[in-house]
Amino acid sequence: MKLASLKTGGRDGTLVVVSSDLTRAVAAPEIAPTMISLLDDWDLRAPALQDAYVQLNEGKYDEFAFPLDLSDLAAPLPRAFQFVDGSAYLHHVELVRKARGAEMPSDFLTNPLMYQGCSDPLLGPRENIVFPTEDWGIDFEAEVGVILGDTPMGGSPKHAGSQIRLLLLINDVSLRNLTQEELAKVVGCFQS
Repeated sequence: MKLASLKTGGRDGTLVVVSSDLTRAVAAPEIAPTMISLLDDWDLRAPALQDAYVQLNEGKYDEFAFPLDLSDLAAPLPRAFQFVDGSAYLHHVELVRKARGAEMPSDFLTNPLMYQGCSDPLLGPRENIVFPTEDWGIDFEAEVGVILGDTPMGGSPKHAGSQIRLLLLINDVSLRNLTQEELAKVVGCFQS
């Protein structure tokens, strides 16, 4: 099942079901008007959206489907309650830490680095990323994102795995020249 959010419809956009070839979409507000409403009641709403996805690809929604223009898309989840970024690629972590003169933690392979990032604004796939100056050290990274359902603190990996709702591709932007100062203040990556 492929889902997206249109920029229209308010702060949380409008949820649409997208065809497998990314050329058509259909809204199903009676099932879930937004991605947040879908996530709030996943077990009830997701099967109906999966059915809509199948029917869209079989041509059964042709009278309701519209051509999909990727520039009309917001982020799949235009605002999130929480955004946690985990450093999973050893080589990348080594390079970034070396660039700012920090040592690799001795337990990195068993206790990965994570930080809580800003959960808004999350930009759509064709939106411009604007910065006042390149002096901030703009660094782009392609990442895989995972949207989870309710996952309690201290939950097991198996439980967390059962809460996976959606997978995403993310363009993560870091401002490397601001990172060291923010980390020294122990506030995390607030602006960087």
